[in-house]
Amino acid sequence: MKKLTLTASCLCKGVKFKTSGEHRDVSNCHCIQCRKTHGIYGAYSNVKDKELKFLSKKTLRWFKSSKKAKRGFCNKCGASIFFKFENSDTISIAAGMFDKPTKLKTIRNIFVKTKSDFYKITDGLPKFQRFSK
Repeated sequence: MKKLTLTASCLCKGVKFKTSGEHRDVSNCHCIQCRKTHGIYGAYSNVKDKELKFLSKKTLRWFKSSKKAKRGFCNKCGASIFFKFENSDTISIAAGMFDKPTKLKTIRNIFVKTKSDFYKITDGLPKFQRFSK
């Protein structure tokens, strides 16, 4: 975990926000939902809900992607921005939304068993069959 203050937005800036406090380094998620949402894998950091402050959320919409979670996206530019487990006090943020420099590092690959067949994971980072804390 890294104590940071970061700004972020989607492509059209209809969703803009600031995060502060402890940020988890980035996990690359190769699950089926991330593949379908991002077109490849998802790269996510996360923060406590209370550490996320919206500057604009006029185009933010939520999609209940499973019985346990929902995904936040921009209904104007289509950016996939958030992943949120129900009854959790944290929110995962697509790391590409953050303005540079982030000071974040990619630390692991999760759900590697369900990755697509058109790429190989060659980054040398730890690989997990499912979620890893």
